[in-house]
Amino acid sequence: MDIRADRMGNVQLKEVEIREMATLRAYQDKDAGTVDVQCQPMDVYLFCLKQGHMRIHTSFIPHPLELNTGEAIFLAFPKGEWQAKMVYQPETEFYTVQMEVSKLHSLINPAFDQHQLETAPKLNMRDLMKLIPVNPSLLVCFDQILHHKLQVPFKSIFEQAKFLEIFSLIMETAFGQHMEACPVMMTPAIESKIHEVRRHIISHIDTVPDPDHLALVYELPRNTLKEGYRYIFGKTIHQYHADHKLESAMQMLESGELLVKEIAFKIGYQNPSHFISAFKKRFGYTPKQYLRQAQA
Repeated sequence: MDIRADRMGNVQLKEVEIREMATLRAYQDKDAGTVDVQCQPMDVYLFCLKQGHMRIHTSFIPHPLELNTGEAIFLAFPKGEWQAKMVYQPETEFYTVQMEVSKLHSLINPAFDQHQLETAPKLNMRDLMKLIPVNPSLLVCFDQILHHKLQVPFKSIFEQAKFLEIFSLIMETAFGQHMEACPVMMTPAIESKIHEVRRHIISHIDTVPDPDHLALVYELPRNTLKEGYRYIFGKTIHQYHADHKLESAMQMLESGELLVKEIAFKIGYQNPSHFISAFKKRFGYTPKQYLRQAQA
């Protein structure tokens, strides 16, 4: 697999080999740029956008794929070699994970025998290629792999464990529907609008969402928005907002750039003590206890 960036001197690139599993790469750039990737037929690629906006142009899809903050997508083309060009805006951070399709099968089904790949029932790669919402707590796992200080032999064990956590969370989000069928008519256009609503909620994390207002803005029937949102993301709009802002707080704590009270105000709490109580109720420990645990 070959990787090329148009200004590699300005692109910050960090790579971690997850032993016998995958290759994780993190990219960060203050400027706009592109990264080209050359892949083999047996490669499965996960693109995950932590921050910013990116278009992915591939050799086997006629239109570009759009990724915004907190979104991911799997790509694969088992019929032959394929290429992907990532075109991103300034102040963009993203991750890529490359793994072989046989490893993907074995993680989903531990009894899978890679020597029988050609005859065994196969996972439909097309089913993988869907937009996946990424929670901030999952992004924390990426950062923990990239920035931990553990040494051999604990290094590999920690990285493998965190990768399996990432993989299980991604697969659960992508395929773990909470209802057997959506109670409202779900068309591609409606699904696209509901994803836009999610982006709106994330970009206005300090404001409690109003479903009636969102339905009006995005031209959706109120019931379609409410039930469709719960079907796609497994939570109501208010549940999603409440969980997302606390998980974002966890990510902010990990970065170490803000004080606890600054994080509380940033995500919409007027009283830091209310934030501390909500954080403890959600995760089982206070923000300071979480920091001590993370830094141990």
